[in-house]
Amino acid sequence: MQVTSVEPFAGFARAALMARSDIVVPGEDLQQAADSMRRVLQHINVKRSSADFNRVVGSPVRGAAESFEDRWDSGRKQLREECDDILKAIDMVLETFTSVDDQAGDSIGGGR
Repeated sequence: MQVTSVEPFAGFARAALMARSDIVVPGEDLQQAADSMRRVLQHINVKRSSADFNRVVGSPVRGAAESFEDRWDSGRKQLREECDDILKAIDMVLETFTSVDDQAGDSIGGGR
């Protein structure tokens, strides 16, 4: 939106432009992203392997497999914490914009 001259009515014009501006929040996309992340986190939460690496592959591989599992446990915990923070942020954005949208609708008579 472009305004060529609003000098005499700067405050009024700015308020009118803001009233006509649309804020588009991709709510469905955000919800789908959150749902997808929750599904991924369910698969990441796999428990430690109960395989007997020494019997299955021999002792040389056992140490490497156990080392990988130890590092994966640490990485999984960090990934889980970071994803939980992202999910909280997405939920907060969705809740806030839904609340603001509902309040705006109520203020113009939509909630009567």
